[in-house]
Amino acid sequence: MSQTLNDKLNGAVELGLLKKDIPDHITGNISGKIALRPYQITALERWLYYIEDFPQRPTNPHLLFHMATGSGKTVLMAALILDLYRRGYRNFLFFVNSAQIIEKTKENFLNRASAKHLFGPTVRIDDKPVDVRAVDTFDAVNTDAINVHFTTIQWLHRRMTEPKENSVTIEDFRDYKVVMISDEAHHLNAETKTKDKLTKDEAKERVSWEGTVTEIFRQHPENMLLEFTATVDLSNEAIRAKYHDKILYDYSLRQFREDGYSKDIELRQADLPPEARMMQAMVLSQYRRKVAEAHGLHCKPVILMKSKTIKESADNEAAFTAMVAELTGEALDALRAASEGDETLSRAFAFITDERAMSGADFARELQGDFAPEKVVNVNNPKDLENRQIELNALEDRDNEIRVIFAVDKLNEGWDVLNLFDIVRLYDTRDGKANKVGKTTMAEAQLIGRGARYFPFMAPEQPDAAREKRKYDSAVDTPLRILEELHYHCSHNPKYIQDIRNALRETGMLDETARTVRLRLKDSFKQTSLYVSEYVWTNDRVKNPRDGVAGLDAYKIEGPFTYPNLMTGRVTEASAFGGGQLTLKPSSKAPVSRDFKLADFGRAILGFAMDANDFFHFDNLREYFPQLASASQFVTSDTYLGGLTVSVRGLPDDLDNLTARQKLDIAQYVLHQIEGGVKRESVEYIGTKDFKPYPIKDRFTDKVLKLRIEGETGLSWVKGESDVPGLDQIDLAGKVWHAYDDSYGTDQEKHFIKYMHDQEARLRGIYDDFYLLRNEKAVKLYDFDTGRAFEPDFVLFLKKKGDNASTILQLFIEPKGDHLRPQDDWKQVFLEQVKVKARLETVFQGRDYSVLGLPFFNETGQSNADFRAAFEDLLA
Repeated sequence: MSQTLNDKLNGAVELGLLKKDIPDHITGNISGKIALRPYQITALERWLYYIEDFPQRPTNPHLLFHMATGSGKTVLMAALILDLYRRGYRNFLFFVNSAQIIEKTKENFLNRASAKHLFGPTVRIDDKPVDVRAVDTFDAVNTDAINVHFTTIQWLHRRMTEPKENSVTIEDFRDYKVVMISDEAHHLNAETKTKDKLTKDEAKERVSWEGTVTEIFRQHPENMLLEFTATVDLSNEAIRAKYHDKILYDYSLRQFREDGYSKDIELRQADLPPEARMMQAMVLSQYRRKVAEAHGLHCKPVILMKSKTIKESADNEAAFTAMVAELTGEALDALRAASEGDETLSRAFAFITDERAMSGADFARELQGDFAPEKVVNVNNPKDLENRQIELNALEDRDNEIRVIFAVDKLNEGWDVLNLFDIVRLYDTRDGKANKVGKTTMAEAQLIGRGARYFPFMAPEQPDAAREKRKYDSAVDTPLRILEELHYHCSHNPKYIQDIRNALRETGMLDETARTVRLRLKDSFKQTSLYVSEYVWTNDRVKNPRDGVAGLDAYKIEGPFTYPNLMTGRVTEASAFGGGQLTLKPSSKAPVSRDFKLADFGRAILGFAMDANDFFHFDNLREYFPQLASASQFVTSDTYLGGLTVSVRGLPDDLDNLTARQKLDIAQYVLHQIEGGVKRESVEYIGTKDFKPYPIKDRFTDKVLKLRIEGETGLSWVKGESDVPGLDQIDLAGKVWHAYDDSYGTDQEKHFIKYMHDQEARLRGIYDDFYLLRNEKAVKLYDFDTGRAFEPDFVLFLKKKGDNASTILQLFIEPKGDHLRPQDDWKQVFLEQVKVKARLETVFQGRDYSVLGLPFFNETGQSNADFRAAFEDLLA
């Protein structure tokens, strides 16, 4: 088979063709609460390349974004709507399979007060305000607005076959070009499947779903169909053929998890009745809430109680309500006593009743309040579910008190919730056969995948760590790690556990290569004077004072600017994607370009343009230009707007008589360019040059790590698992200088340890002691120029006794594979700056301290000569 569209775009990536700047009409109009993630930027880059440069693009594209559950497909939809508006589209048809999703989607698109609103407070494209509105029909809509018709495919099919007044009809799609956006688009393939594989429900859908969408799509030559799903069945030959030239981007759930954007899945199997499993989940849920509060975070964890039938769900809800009402301290004490061997539950009780000094009786009363009947919801009635859809979509809100949801299968699709941490399976059946995953088990795995959406939070001790990514894979014994895990509670049934593991493996949610290891400091090292009494020196990150910023040139803004679009008398007739014939109205003169000094437009024009853009309000300008005395100075001074010129192209007569409106448009365009340049070049933080001491014993401790066996990363050196070519095994357990009892890491990190082993005799000839410590989030540095956080892989301490004071040399070392060099070269620049720029109290408590960084270590790389030369200086 020929290359797929995805294959072709992957090839374009290798050629560097897909690197695109995301335009301001997207980035400037997405909600300020949303930061585009790297994979979303990749998806948009592919879109921009396809729509602008792809030579085989049809006039009516049909594309599929095959992206993991929880990866923010609705954010992409909003971004694409903004971009397509800029390209001339005004009408958008959004359709899904389930009515319960519609209200949630409307809330996200239209309600500016919603915490999950997708757009900024005001949408401005080409410096004009644009409304986003819901419409019933595309007839006589506002041609300057983004008009969205929200519907289900069933309702849409009914309207196509049974047209009614004031509703969308087939003529709408014949008369107006429309962008069709299909969410959960795997439902559109009932007709594509071969007849013998259709289920009964799919047979019913066959005449409506796919056929209706196809019919609408064909009505206009520039209609567009954009599909979004996480679960299209590409194993089906017919479906794979259908999407051969349509998958624009494929971002799997496995990649999503490996990139750190999901919770980790923990399967908790217990040989307990359903009521006891519900109690365990309740305790763990409250433990999460308390851990979050102890770290200054707001998190109200939610539990999903999953039943097999609606009747069983009602019975389980009644049992839960009775259990909570009758809860006593004795019952919780009994649960704690029975949890011996359950590390997570034991840790929860230790935190609540020991660290927080809460008695069993007080804890029982607290649980009765937090899990009272009014905070429990049963969603098995479709009508109730539809009415409560917005409430269920806002479970993270501070005023939303829902803690428990009882359900059968009403939340299997379209449920966007981040604070679901526990799913309790209250039945004990299985449908797997002959080691094959059954349909029910696969649906459970997909529900787990939906619940594994990451709960974003700022780690207090990791200010640079991304809110939306896991932070504690390398420190799973950290209390906040509990906010990065989804617990799936089920009965102890080995065959079912194997089934669900197989299903999770197929969906990509189970990491079969992961292992949890304990990295311990050797007792001998813990008894050394270095560990007991000495210090590790690190710097901090502070807000950039921008002391040297005295004008626009500090942000590389000089001009002249070129205004692209003054009316010249020429008109173009073309499709939204280019082409068309250019014609010229009669005119006695040809267009020319002329430079204008921006200040000559007058303070009234420039002041109005600045007032219309929040970035240019004085308080905000002072953030970027601390020396600015007034808004008037920004307008008139040659170092700011007063020194700028703009080149405008137009007919001579028009340029001689610019209207106030044209001057305002030109001024707003220039301000928009300045805003983009300042934001692009500005640095929010810097790393301090002053290094401060912290006790080594407080920073370097025993660690529990969760490692992926990728190459050598998760393999133990001491147990002989590591087998790096050309590297002999070393008995690290017997090496006093290696502070930890084992080594896990990349091949380059292991080569570095071997290098240190080979230098042992020479080092001991010069230094009285030396110790190598693996840095597993023990210390963090911040580069001087931009404040980027950096955790060097190793810290080497060299200690020499002198006549008057001991000398302690502290070195930061980073082994680095060649494939990582381009993106990490800034770290090497920073390491080499440490020796020159770092300031510390060199004589501290009777010790003479020095700090420096070495060039990257790479056993096979050309750059290793730099490392070896720097290291030799230590031995000279």
